[in-house]
Amino acid sequence: MLAVLDRDQPRLSERLLEDPTAAIHSLEGVEIVLVEESGDGGCSVAGGYRHDLSPPRIVVTRSASRPRRRFTALHEYGHHLQQNDPELGGHLIDAPHGEELEEAACDVFASRILLPDGLVDEHILARGPTADSVLALYATGRASRAACCVRAAERLTAAGAVVLLSPEGKVDFAVSRGIFPPARGSDQSSSAVVAAAMGAPEATVERERTRIRYSTGGLSDELYGQATWIDGYIVAVLAESSPGWLQFAPPRPGTAQYARPAAPPAWGYGTCSTCQDTFPMSESAGQCDTCGDPRCGKGHCGCTAARERLCPGCSLYLNRSQFEPGADECRTCAE
Repeated sequence: MLAVLDRDQPRLSERLLEDPTAAIHSLEGVEIVLVEESGDGGCSVAGGYRHDLSPPRIVVTRSASRPRRRFTALHEYGHHLQQNDPELGGHLIDAPHGEELEEAACDVFASRILLPDGLVDEHILARGPTADSVLALYATGRASRAACCVRAAERLTAAGAVVLLSPEGKVDFAVSRGIFPPARGSDQSSSAVVAAAMGAPEATVERERTRIRYSTGGLSDELYGQATWIDGYIVAVLAESSPGWLQFAPPRPGTAQYARPAAPPAWGYGTCSTCQDTFPMSESAGQCDTCGDPRCGKGHCGCTAARERLCPGCSLYLNRSQFEPGADECRTCAE
């Protein structure tokens, strides 16, 4: 995506770093509009991409956080690149579960525009990210909390996750490597490191044994965890071994790394659009014979019709769970 950007729009990446909204507004063949905050769309950020319009439209919600708005605009512009370049589109068509790949690629694209490698190198050392290094990256004022989490997760040296949580301990954003990420909105307040952070708003806390609690009720393997506060939210860095803040932290018996070299499932992980559970996608997980989609642990697939709908009120694509039965507008717009 970055190579396509530099090939077709030389120096645009520099303008996108300075002011993504203004830079996109100056382009031909795409428009960008700001709308009022309206809940969670299908993407990991508050926005949407209307490819069905002419010209295509990027929708960004007005937010009190300028960095979040910048990340959203870049994420949605990433969708525009993916869906209008034949080579990029071909990668998505050929890849299993291209929608998940596209979302993840747009997150990384946005974070790399806002946080170039040189800047990340200054704050995250070779041993890997810490909660404090994520905070330091955010303090540069260049990017949103989510973008900083994405860039930090790229530097994990072992299986783990970087998670952004509300003050109540609920997941706002998560990116992982080699383990199941916690679902957005899931309650992690009982996690040892998150609970410690909630009780110490001015400190950085560490726990050598903490877990992710999944929405299914299951728990992850024991993880090393460090957490701190970042502009009203909690950021937690979790790792199966070798976290950036400890000199010696081997994987524990029973973890995937202890038993064998860590490797993500061939098909990666998916999030069910019906129940929001996170599950491994593989041939052995079971696919629906009718729609071909993988089934989550509760048996949901594409046949449940849990697809995104366009809300005419806010012009965002939202999950069907955001609408009351029979309603045209989402719950937020209907209020």
